[in-house]
Amino acid sequence: MTALRNAIARMHSTGAAGFPRSPSTQPEIQKQLRHLDLQVGEVESVEELRPFLERSSSRGASALRRFELNRVLRGAWCDEIFDTFGAEAVERADRDCKRSSDQALIEGYLTHFPSGRPVIRPLAAAARRAADRHVWAWRQRSDAWTLFDPESGPSRVGNALASAAAGEAGHVLSEVGIGHQVAATRFGRAAFVAACNEIADLRGGRATSAQSGLLKLFDIDRQASDLPELVRALLEPWVTEKPDREHRKALSEFLMDQVGDPRIAPRRWEHILAELARTVGAERAVSIVQVLKRWLTDVAMREFFRAIAKTTDRPDQWKQRSAFWLAYLDEGLVTDAWPALGQRARHNIEEIIRRSGERPEFGVMQGGPASSSTIIMQIGDLRIAEWSDNGSCRFWRDTDPRSPRLYEKVYDGGKLRTTDGRKDFEYHSHVPSPGWEAKFAGIIHRRTGVLHPVLGRGRASNWNDTW
Repeated sequence: MTALRNAIARMHSTGAAGFPRSPSTQPEIQKQLRHLDLQVGEVESVEELRPFLERSSSRGASALRRFELNRVLRGAWCDEIFDTFGAEAVERADRDCKRSSDQALIEGYLTHFPSGRPVIRPLAAAARRAADRHVWAWRQRSDAWTLFDPESGPSRVGNALASAAAGEAGHVLSEVGIGHQVAATRFGRAAFVAACNEIADLRGGRATSAQSGLLKLFDIDRQASDLPELVRALLEPWVTEKPDREHRKALSEFLMDQVGDPRIAPRRWEHILAELARTVGAERAVSIVQVLKRWLTDVAMREFFRAIAKTTDRPDQWKQRSAFWLAYLDEGLVTDAWPALGQRARHNIEEIIRRSGERPEFGVMQGGPASSSTIIMQIGDLRIAEWSDNGSCRFWRDTDPRSPRLYEKVYDGGKLRTTDGRKDFEYHSHVPSPGWEAKFAGIIHRRTGVLHPVLGRGRASNWNDTW
């Protein structure tokens, strides 16, 4: 700021000495300088502030020079131990009625926004008085955005952020006076959380647009603690609806990058789930987090069947299997799906999935045919392993210690192809073809009560069957 003012001063000097100057540049710089004066400035680090505040508090607010007083007004709210000293500085600012101190007071309120502490209300009231003392942008902002009401201010700004057209969120923040980075001030972060709560209630296209804007505002380095609210905003609109494919991919990639894949790195999701449960209840929290897992299950299964269809030498056979199993998926009856790829099949399948723009996650098999792959599915309490070749389909109770665990990185191919197990373990071939579909639907219904969306109860076993 000082450098910019010095540059303007030099331009004045050169003009007064007879050198030519641009008729438009200087007024524009002055205009921008006036605008910058009415924005929240750069936040001073607490490490630098603390020693200064400790020294200044021992002297008292009345003994401080103007720049020292302004520094206290900006930073005293970084820690509640300085709240009393900060209140003393506010009293002096009220007496002095200086514009620079009023600007500093407003910046301190917005920057540190000590909500939840007793000082928030008197500080907000003092900032409101400071805004009203001058003819400047803060007076208009105070009225337009209720900035100095600790409850409605963040909510109003958050509502505007949630409703902003694509790319307009930064303009909203600039209008409010807190700059383009929402995480730079605690008021901005409170507004961000309020926007998350608004967006969580949106549906369809409105949710898509608002979520895209929200992602552009998020700063993972500063807002890690806001992740539960952001997760809710990104997933709750899709509990009963489906986003378009590209938007779903964008949300999935963001969440897996910032939180992790809930299938293979569940601990951070457990924290998110616990935080959401505190605000929306345990049942609702589970339904929100389940959205991402549902998307990942859907992608894993569809991409596996699509990739095998491109590599199999029996497309007719694979078309039957795809239609049968994807019918369960389409109805949301497959709660988990995890591919386990053969060593030789892995490269081709992974490449096919990557070309689709999806992020492939899978296990690999050691042992058994290198060109063969399987997908492990969960329907009800039944664990199922379906194969890409002529291997029989396996059915385990998920409590069976011999059943394959989901989301492993390495599987023993021999164990996945086992023909030995407890009494409730079954394996069945895909013969006759067609006709095996009704048999498999019957097995699944008998053991889980889940109806096939097309075949219903399927075919029950009888004396003429071998299963």
